[in-house]
Amino acid sequence: MASKLKIIHVAIIGALACIIAGTSMLFLMVKPAQARLAALQSRYDKAQSTWQRKAQVERELDDAKQKNHLMFWKLNYYMDHKMPNLSFTNRTVGMVQLWKEQSIVLGPMLKRWPAKTGVKLTSNFSLPAPPVSPNSLETTLIKIPVGNFSVTGDFATIMAHLRSWNKFPRLVQIDPVTITGESPTLTATYAVTVYIFPKGEPGPTVPMAGGAAATGTGAPGAPSEPGMAPPPGAAPGAAPGAPAPAK
Repeated sequence: MASKLKIIHVAIIGALACIIAGTSMLFLMVKPAQARLAALQSRYDKAQSTWQRKAQVERELDDAKQKNHLMFWKLNYYMDHKMPNLSFTNRTVGMVQLWKEQSIVLGPMLKRWPAKTGVKLTSNFSLPAPPVSPNSLETTLIKIPVGNFSVTGDFATIMAHLRSWNKFPRLVQIDPVTITGESPTLTATYAVTVYIFPKGEPGPTVPMAGGAAATGTGAPGAPSEPGMAPPPGAAPGAAPGAPAPAK
């Protein structure tokens, strides 16, 4: 009897040892393997989702490249056809170029444009004086508010005139238009702003007398044109951009 009990005890102990060993193997080998399988399955699902979107992403990339190319083409077009040859790489030279642009080129160009497009200019306008210090130049974007234009003509001619600003040799913005009068003679009034993007990067600032940069505005005078009024404070008959007389 004792001998049989010992054999049973040994069998039970052996079985328990096998169960414990099997459980240990489960936790030591099977569980990590299952966890790794789950992780790999998750990575596969994400990769599969990304792969399925590959064609869509490629189409979006091609579309973005085309739009970017078109924007650069438009920018180059405007720089070549709508911008004066103005660079502030040398600030002093660039400032003189800006004086010439505003006083000699832009003013008469604006004055002649309405007549070229079939309407009659009935108002005066003036250009603000450019800076007199090369260190106070706007080197990124120059905004030139011209003021209000009033033109007369019939409705169809005025509409054609307004659209014609898209063909003006400079980049122009016109504000909302007010039309008054009785057909066929109408008057359209609107504000005009000219934008200039200088070419290239600006050069270093220029040392000024006394170690300080001069400030203020003003430019050399130029012959005046009908339809262009001098800015407030300028001498009578002075061109747009001409400084006021000293007091």
